[in-house]
Amino acid sequence: QAGIFNTSYFNYNSKMKHTLSVLVENESGVLTRIAGLFARRGFNIESLSVGPAEQKNISRITMVVPGDDKTIEQLTKQLYKLINVRKVQDITTLPNVGRELMLLKVRFTEETRTEIMDIA
Repeated sequence: QAGIFNTSYFNYNSKMKHTLSVLVENESGVLTRIAGLFARRGFNIESLSVGPAEQKNISRITMVVPGDDKTIEQLTKQLYKLINVRKVQDITTLPNVGRELMLLKVRFTEETRTEIMDIA
């Protein structure tokens, strides 16, 4: 279910979760380089979404990353060092729309099919 919310909440390690919006050139290997940067620096990506941006040949990577302000600032500087990165924004404090999606595999019989469809 979609809703407007603010993602500035704390996770189990008391590190604030930051939502970063990264505009990148739409070329192969860009996501791999960003993931490699995170892995080398020991950062964790809790959520990741990639799709086309408003401009042609530009993609938007939206990610949720735990860390304090200093850590996120350091990460932002590291992202800007990558060739294909155009813009990095911490959109944590901006109102936004969040959606969640769950995929389930359900085993059913003819007798339970109707009941399962009613629940879905």
